[in-house]
Amino acid sequence: MTNELMKQLAIIAGIAYLLGNINPAIIIGALHHVDIRKEGSGNPGMTNTMRVIGLKAGIAVLIVDALKAFAAVKIGFYFGDLLGAMVAFGAVVIGHCFPVVLGFKGGKGVAASLGAALALNWQSALLALLVAAVIFIVTRRMSLASIGAGLFYPCIIWLFNPDCIYFAIGAAAFLVLMHIPNLIRLFKGEEKPLTLGHKDKKSSDEPEPVSVVDEPLTEEEREALNAKKAEIEDMESGESPIAAAATQDAALIGAQTQEAVRPEPQPMDYYAGVEIPDIGSHKRNIAVIGNGSFGTAIANLLVYNGHDVTLYGRNSDAIELLKKTHINDHYLPYVILSDKINYTSSLKEAVKDKSIVVFAVPTQKFREVSKQCAPYMEDGVIAVNLAKGIEQKTLNRLSEIAAQTIPGATYVALSGPSHAEEIVRNFPAGVVVVSRNKAAAEEIQDVFMSDQFRVYTQDDMIGVEIAGAVKNVIAITTGISDGMKLGSNARAALMTRAIHEIIRLGTAMGASKDTFSGLSGIGDLIVTCSTNLSRNRRCGLLIGLGLEAEDAVKRVGSVVEGYYTSDAVCELAEKYNVDMPICNVTNKILKGELAPEKALKMLMSRSKKDEIE
Repeated sequence: MTNELMKQLAIIAGIAYLLGNINPAIIIGALHHVDIRKEGSGNPGMTNTMRVIGLKAGIAVLIVDALKAFAAVKIGFYFGDLLGAMVAFGAVVIGHCFPVVLGFKGGKGVAASLGAALALNWQSALLALLVAAVIFIVTRRMSLASIGAGLFYPCIIWLFNPDCIYFAIGAAAFLVLMHIPNLIRLFKGEEKPLTLGHKDKKSSDEPEPVSVVDEPLTEEEREALNAKKAEIEDMESGESPIAAAATQDAALIGAQTQEAVRPEPQPMDYYAGVEIPDIGSHKRNIAVIGNGSFGTAIANLLVYNGHDVTLYGRNSDAIELLKKTHINDHYLPYVILSDKINYTSSLKEAVKDKSIVVFAVPTQKFREVSKQCAPYMEDGVIAVNLAKGIEQKTLNRLSEIAAQTIPGATYVALSGPSHAEEIVRNFPAGVVVVSRNKAAAEEIQDVFMSDQFRVYTQDDMIGVEIAGAVKNVIAITTGISDGMKLGSNARAALMTRAIHEIIRLGTAMGASKDTFSGLSGIGDLIVTCSTNLSRNRRCGLLIGLGLEAEDAVKRVGSVVEGYYTSDAVCELAEKYNVDMPICNVTNKILKGELAPEKALKMLMSRSKKDEIE
């Protein structure tokens, strides 16, 4: 070997080694406010990135590591033929495993070896990758898959390029040496499978915490969680010891029991003794579309206000049961409803000849349902919407959808702190109705107002709708915080900073800042984030206790508006160039892109700023 060739190979080795020093795991971890060297196994490589941050981040690390090694070997080929390529292969993997810029503490070289092998001989690399894939599918252990592929690699490359056989043996030996700690754990039975679409089955009776990248829970896993986690068991009926344990004050504990959604021993008539007034010409024919908890509670309220009310539900069996029992067994099983409510499963019968149509359907169903109602609604009918959210994909607010589907109607939105479970019990409440038509808002104010249900008017449609939509997302966030036992200080801080986010988005879209200090703003935010009557908060609690978002939504058992609105809120924030860090990290948690613990670190490690900014 000539001096010139040795110098050339040394340059190739130096370039390849420096390329190997590039570590995407650390860079991606920094973008997620995570030091990958201090999390999980501490290894700044693909596998640990998948475990700590998530699947997408791990794939990004794999691609970058493979590309840098691929480039290094191609450079070696160009300047030093096959010998140069093999030198580059070894140097780039060593640079990845022992980077000088990171104190010689890098990854284990799996992704880098794959990229280098593809550049050296793509056929043998793909076959080795296939071997690794089979081993991984069978064992779910990335280390075992890497070792197996490495041991097979010399045999495979011998078929395609015998000149590389000795180099391949050395590369395989190096890979096995880098995985000695894994081999020790494998022999001890301590090596955990990668949580990539597969649950780690533990031998102990303790249920494994749910990973953000796991599959939905199986029935057996749900039973194990139910058996072991009393808090989840309580949450299924809407209660949690988190709030109740906050104080032992007898009066406060007594007040908290009013929030329970667990059925009383016997259904009760909470309006017993309340006389339905004869309001003469002020009596209205009203349709309530949707026999969920809120629709049912509002129908009951309006009947006791003296109006003629028809409650629509698409499930004819449920409607027939309501007619017979006057109890909404699925949503409000502890309440006896007025026998003056009319029921129907015919949309036409419900809507035809009504002067007011109240929509109590989920946000994402409002377009479809309102369009179906349109043929039976006369021009000038007042349409009252109870939902709070933003339509996915279109990013339309509900008033914008109504303008498209029921353009002849006068649109009014009802918002504010108003849980159905308390309204149907005839507890005091204060809400706001908003419309661009002042007369319509005042009409609905008169219709809905009672001794226990106080109604204010508003004209800031954008502000009320944005506040109602975003607070549902924030309620999930505070639920996650409480599920993780982060305390009341954390909840208060999240709620306070959240109102800043709501104001920023609302005012950017044209809302009045004053709206957010009212019932539809801070009022609704407080009640939704603080009480277990909130489905969004209950969903967050379950996520904080270890369930994946989709499973938490299923466990809540009814629509979790914040889960479906989260994407739309973040897209609006991007559209209007508004900083909404709490909503953004919540959205990532709900999409399985970020673990709650990492979200906390991201929020707490944000750069310093003035509170009012």
